[in-house]
Order: sequence, then C-alpha cells, then structure tokens
Amino acid sequence: MVGVSGSGKTTWVNSHKQYTVCSTDSIIEELANSMGISYTDAFEYIQNNKKFDYITQKFFEKIRNCILNNDDFIIDRTHLKRNVRISLINELKTIATENGKHLDLFAVSFEIPRNIIFERLKKREKKTQKLIPKQVICEQINSFDIPTMDEGFNAIERIN
Repeated sequence: MVGVSGSGKTTWVNSHKQYTVCSTDSIIEELANSMGISYTDAFEYIQNNKKFDYITQKFFEKIRNCILNNDDFIIDRTHLKRNVRISLINELKTIATENGKHLDLFAVSFEIPRNIIFERLKKREKKTQKLIPKQVICEQINSFDIPTMDEGFNAIERIN
C-alpha cells in the first residue's frame, strides 16, 4: 500500500480478506484496546515512551512469518517516500532470499485529491476518534513520491 493517511488504503485492505495484513496501526490499536484508551492516546503514549522500536519489531515479525509460511500479505502503511519503499523492498527480498523464498511485490498506490482525503479523515475522526492533525496530512501530501517500477515492484495499481 502506498498513500497518504485517509486515502483509502485500509478500506481497500478490508475488501481483500484473503491476505494477511501487516500494519503498525493494527499493533497500536491492539495496544489501545488492551490499555482501554483511544488510538490517539495510545499513539501519544508510544511517542512519549519511545516505544516505536517495539511496534516496528512486532510489525517485522509478522512480515517475516508471512514470508516463511508462504502467506500472501499486505503491508498497510503510508510508504510515501521512494527511499523508504526501496529500503523496505530490499529488506523483504533479503528475508526471502535468506530463507529460500521468492517474493512478487505489487504496489497499490492511492493518488487521491487532497479535498477527498480531508473529507474522509473528518468522517473517520467522528466515527473512530482517530485524529491525525491537518499539518501531518499536509506534510504527507507534500512528501508523497509516486511509486515507479524501478523501485523493485512487479506491478503497480494506481487508484485515483
């Protein structure tokens, strides 16, 4: 998945139940539920207590298990920057190669107009209490590099 928060990635994922979903958001949501707090409060707790390493470790454990078990999986994160995607792709390929596995990597790129993104985020906030500050979304929009095949993907689906 490639796209700004609120662009439709998780909605797309939810309509493709045949895949295992690997998401840092789901780990944060599990933490929030276990603590009896909102996603926003859990995210703040993680930031204040420098727990991103733990979240990232759990995220990569799930991906590694999918690769080892030949499970088709989706990585549900923003992946906005080209260099971040290339680094992740290289890491996934290394995990696969070290374990005698082969990966086909497909991107689904959500290239949605900003006004639609902000409308969706307002609705989501009312429904789930999950707040992402407007400044963060604007930074995401401004830093979004459209994915290209030379990053290591086998195919790219564009949704706009």
